[in-house]
Amino acid sequence: MTKEDRLYLPLEWVAAADLFALMLLTTTDVAGRYLFNKPLPAGYEMIQVLMGVLAFSTLPLISRSNEHIALGLLDHLYSGRVNRARLFLVHAFSGTVLGFMTWRLWVNAGKLLATRDTTAVLQVPLAPICYFMTAMSALAVVALLLLAVRALRRDGP
Repeated sequence: MTKEDRLYLPLEWVAAADLFALMLLTTTDVAGRYLFNKPLPAGYEMIQVLMGVLAFSTLPLISRSNEHIALGLLDHLYSGRVNRARLFLVHAFSGTVLGFMTWRLWVNAGKLLATRDTTAVLQVPLAPICYFMTAMSALAVVALLLLAVRALRRDGP
C-alpha cells in the first residue's frame, strides 16, 4: 500500500460505513412501512443526508483512480502525444469545472452557516454537511489536476 493509498483509506471507510448505514436505514424503513405500517420517523431525511455524504465521499476516490463514466468510442484514434494532450485537456477541464462547483459549494455552505439552516424534522445543521461536501470536492479537484499532470508525463489514462 502506497502513501497515497493510505491517504485515501479513511475516505473508503467513511463511504463503506455510510453505505452500510444507508442499507440498514432503508431496510428498517421499508420493513417498518410494509410490515408494521409504521415507517421510520425522518427516514427520508436521514437517507437524503447519507446519500449526499456518500456521493461526495466517493468523488475523490473515483477521481483519483480515474474511474469516471467515460465513452471510449474514439480512444483508438489517439496515441502518443496526441493522446497525452487529450487526456490532459479532459482532466484539466474536469478539474476546472469541479473547481467552480467547489467554490459554489463553499459559498452555499457559508450561507447555510449564516442562516443556521437545518433539516426539517431532525434539525441537523446543514452547514457542516455542505462544508464536508466542499472539502471532498476540493480533494477531487486536486486528484483531477494530478491526473492532468500525469497525462503529460506518460501515455494512457
